[in-house]
Amino acid sequence: MIQKALVKKILDNTHAEIEVQRQSACGHDCASCGGCGAPQERIKAVAINKVQAEVGDIVTIEGENKQILRMAAIVYTMPIVMFFVFVIIASLAGAKEGIATGIGCIGIVIGIAFSVLYNKKVKKEGKTFFTIIKKG
Repeated sequence: MIQKALVKKILDNTHAEIEVQRQSACGHDCASCGGCGAPQERIKAVAINKVQAEVGDIVTIEGENKQILRMAAIVYTMPIVMFFVFVIIASLAGAKEGIATGIGCIGIVIGIAFSVLYNKKVKKEGKTFFTIIKKG
C-alpha cells in the first residue's frame, strides 16, 4: 500500500512520526468524490525514515500489507469470535438460548477489550508498518 504522508516529527536518525490522511477501503480519495462518506481523519504513525525526510516534508510511504491486514483481522474478528465462543460454552453448560446470547454479548465486550489492549501494545512496542520510500 503506497500513500502520501506529512512528516510531523523526527524521532531519531531512522524513524519519523508521520500523519496520513485516511483513505477509503476502495483506495479512492474520498475528499475529492465524497462517495462513501468516510471520515476525513488523519492517522499518526511511526515510519522508518530511509530518505532522511525532515519535519514538514510530504513523503511517499509504503505500508506492509501483510502486517496491516493481520492486525486488522485480529482487531475486527476478535469480538465476533469471542461472542461465538461464549455462546457455545454457555450452551454446552446448559444455558437457555436467551441466556447464552447474553453471555455471548459479554464475550463481545471482552473481545473489544482485548482488541483495544492489543492495539495499545502494538503502538507501545513501536512496531512500524510503514517505510518512507521517497520525498514528495
